[in-house]
Amino acid sequence: MTPAGLTRREDGLAQRVLRVGVHPEALVIHVGTDVVVRTPARPDHPEGNVVDLLSPPTPEDVPAQLEAARRLMDPLGVPHPQVRYELPPGVGDDDARVSAFLAAGGEQTERRVLALDAVDLPTALPTILPDVTIERLDGPDGDVIAGRRWYAAAVLDRYAHGDDVTAWRAWDEQWGAWQRERIGALARLGRAEVWLAARHGMPVATLTLVDDHDGRVVVDDVITHPAHRRRGIARLLLGTALASLRDAASLERIALGLRPDAFAEGLFVDAGFLPVGTVHSWARVSEGAAVDRR
Repeated sequence: MTPAGLTRREDGLAQRVLRVGVHPEALVIHVGTDVVVRTPARPDHPEGNVVDLLSPPTPEDVPAQLEAARRLMDPLGVPHPQVRYELPPGVGDDDARVSAFLAAGGEQTERRVLALDAVDLPTALPTILPDVTIERLDGPDGDVIAGRRWYAAAVLDRYAHGDDVTAWRAWDEQWGAWQRERIGALARLGRAEVWLAARHGMPVATLTLVDDHDGRVVVDDVITHPAHRRRGIARLLLGTALASLRDAASLERIALGLRPDAFAEGLFVDAGFLPVGTVHSWARVSEGAAVDRR
């Protein structure tokens, strides 16, 4: 509890939310007030090789910040040095800073971070839908049936990148195994669990929770098979997972990061999530190149 008249300041809250799900083998280094995340196994991972700045840089400091990121990431062979900073909800970026990043060859993406205080978690399970079952998968290790369910939940992530085979085939070949291994590694440490929704016995939706063991749980992803959307399945999945956290010890808040145009934002707003900040990411790219923002 924060004493009356005092405001609890959460410097870097949105950035910390985006770091919760990094691979456990990533190198997280504090350099002064900044935080550097490097993922040696995947130098092409755009969100696993970043420099999180405690405060937004001034326009004059932009070239130096990008150059510092390049020096930090060069030993890993990272092709697109990247820096991130966050701004409060509803606060737009400074035009001069944006111009400085663009002039330095930067390409921008944004993530809106929403959060729900633990005291506001639902106390009751949502109404079950006909022919829909929900189960929690605690890890990839176990018997054959458990392993198949874990795999079925994991491969649904391809539908976050397109609704048909041609849209996600290249992504799945390059990133599917990596993403499954990342969540599996976190699960083996007791830091991740996957919720699976099945309709008529077929896996149709998945939700992943990642715990930082420091008071925060992050919704890593919510994905529904395109043929089973708009039936309330994602809402049921989220409500069930949130209700399961009600008695979690030391939990302070649940959070997630979304792209500004994410269709799922309404789902979380309806569940009580509120914006806590926007993370602006800038990657320096070479002429004619593009940053892969999977």
